[in-house]
Amino acid sequence: MNNLFVITGGPGTGKTSVINELRKRGYDVLDEAARTVHHSDKRFNGKNIKEVDMVDFQKAIFDFQKSQFESIKGKKEPIFMDRGIGDSLAYYKHYNLDIPKEIFELSNSFKAAKVFCLNFLDIYRQDKLRKETKEEQEQIHYEIIEAYGDLGYDVVFVPKMSINERVDFILSKIQ
Repeated sequence: MNNLFVITGGPGTGKTSVINELRKRGYDVLDEAARTVHHSDKRFNGKNIKEVDMVDFQKAIFDFQKSQFESIKGKKEPIFMDRGIGDSLAYYKHYNLDIPKEIFELSNSFKAAKVFCLNFLDIYRQDKLRKETKEEQEQIHYEIIEAYGDLGYDVVFVPKMSINERVDFILSKIQ
């Protein structure tokens, strides 16, 4: 898909703020699968990342991502995705899980036009789902970059700037 743009980065890099600003500016956005699944699936709701059955959680995320991709078939306008298949691949590797071949099949079926990786911010806060340490946050960040590289993407790095500047930077790269 040449109108799909992935916004990624490790935990706490400001993805949600950028996604919210893109939505505010009128762009179509696909919400982060992990958070949506966490909030909507009773198997995971109320548990943090260290308490869920990671195999079931990653499978539910993958299934949700498939439905997201199906929902945008045929759309022509730019669509921004809060995390993508490369993120799923990185988390499978991070948690030493067997990677289903369907991840690669889905990645080949729904190629993003570009992947934007947000650089670290000075602040990192844990929340109900996110319980990674600062070290784990950084490790996941670099695993995500590696995963997108393995999938053939040239990742565009978004510098640490204000939310509006980050969004302007991203939009300047999709023209």
